[in-house]
Amino acid sequence: MQRQYHASDLATADVIANPYPAYAALRAQSPLPGYADWPPGTVPGRDAPIRAWALLKHAHVQAAARDPETFSSANFQQDTGAPTLMLVNHDDPEHAKLRRIVVKAFTPKRVRELRPAIEAVVRDLLAPLPNGEFDGVSALCAGLPARLMVHLLGLPADLTDRFQRWSNAFMLSADLSVEDRDQSNRDMVGYFMQTVAERAARLERGEAPNDDLIDALLIAESDGQKLSTDEVWRFCFTLVVAGSETTMYFATNCLKVLADHPEVWAELKTDRSKIGRFLSETLRMTGPPQRLFRQVTRDVEIGGQKIAAGEWVALFFASANHDPDVFPEPERFRLDRDNAGQHLSFGHGIHYCLGAPLASLEVECLICGLLDGYESLRPGLAPAIPQTATLLQHSCATLPLILEPTVMRIEERNVAMVKEVFARFGAADVPGILELLDDEVVIDFYGPSVIPYAGHYETRSEARRFFDTVLTSVDIHQFDAEEFIASEDKVVVTGHLRLTARKTGGSIDSDFVHVITVRDGKWLHFRDFMNTALAQEAFGA
Repeated sequence: MQRQYHASDLATADVIANPYPAYAALRAQSPLPGYADWPPGTVPGRDAPIRAWALLKHAHVQAAARDPETFSSANFQQDTGAPTLMLVNHDDPEHAKLRRIVVKAFTPKRVRELRPAIEAVVRDLLAPLPNGEFDGVSALCAGLPARLMVHLLGLPADLTDRFQRWSNAFMLSADLSVEDRDQSNRDMVGYFMQTVAERAARLERGEAPNDDLIDALLIAESDGQKLSTDEVWRFCFTLVVAGSETTMYFATNCLKVLADHPEVWAELKTDRSKIGRFLSETLRMTGPPQRLFRQVTRDVEIGGQKIAAGEWVALFFASANHDPDVFPEPERFRLDRDNAGQHLSFGHGIHYCLGAPLASLEVECLICGLLDGYESLRPGLAPAIPQTATLLQHSCATLPLILEPTVMRIEERNVAMVKEVFARFGAADVPGILELLDDEVVIDFYGPSVIPYAGHYETRSEARRFFDTVLTSVDIHQFDAEEFIASEDKVVVTGHLRLTARKTGGSIDSDFVHVITVRDGKWLHFRDFMNTALAQEAFGA
């Protein structure tokens, strides 16, 4: 017998764990009264839930999202102690003004330039994975966005765990007491208020801005208008709670799809160009953000139902993503779905998620890292445990997985290791480089004595001196390894570099050749050759 659902069931744990049957049963009745739940930042047990009409059809959700004048985002945390989210809780014209300024700092270029940092985090997360079963949420998906947020904002690395706790508490996915949730919100707001105030004071003293998002937001300007310090710290915590939590669950859902659909894993391993399609279809099929609230500003009719000014509606993006009128066979994952990009998981209209490109880039890098290093991904023996606290985010609390490492020929392993050293060099990660050097490593840099790092080096301690000297002697503008030629224990690398000598200001724009001998998967002998005439001109100027 088919279960009978009511709007009130949408806030129950069993439906939160798997809401799609309820959506399918209730969609024809949209808009449906009787839904009640809490918005982000509120404290259940202290704050009252919002009582709303549930909008479940794609046409209803999309129409409401397109009409922010009628369906306001401004007040869904009213009469609560929740801190106001930046942009999320603003309507036009204030929303448009703030967004114009924010995009001056949070630019597509800034996001693109994060790729090396994201790839470095992915490598660090993959390196300690055990042979056998592990939890994909705690081992991979939780750490990736939290560490990226710390990096993006230019904050201490030891904040990662706090970012995760603050996000879980604010987005209601953590099971906390009233007192603990309230304290978490206060701690988060207090930290960002103090940090932004200190940064603003430093800039007012005339100190140079850091190359991070906080300082970029403080100095960003559009049409002569700048963000207040209050608006900057609100944007920072909005980015943390929304970006960390949503991206964590987005990544988790992607890994679950890959584990459950080995044919999709195989297709992506063969053709990386399909990763964009994969991300879109995963967001449609099982996007983390399930619903958000809007308040109606005028009497309106939707689907034959009259909704009065002042009443609330809940936009169920996830139900819209499964509407068969828009997405045929909505319960089937299809990598060839042509309109998967019409999903509403990142919102729609003026409130389309500003962080969507960053979230997609993070998850793309994680998937590529897994495809590069592993032959297969499959579910673990223990069952996945769904998140059942809130429909703000739909995903798993734990996701047991098993990875099968790719078996490579010795030449392939050597090339992969050499590429890893190059990547760590590009990130100025000298301790990370040293981990991949043999205890008896020898470095020979052939060139005239005017080059500060020319010479012969033996053992890891000398190798550290070599790499430290390189990184402090020159500014490297380009370092592209273009070809790797491996034969037994040797790897020859050719490429192109551009650098400037810090002491003289002289520059070099030249091809390079490196010859590396490998022993047991680590560098044993590294030889580099520098054109004498170019070196004399740059370093001897």
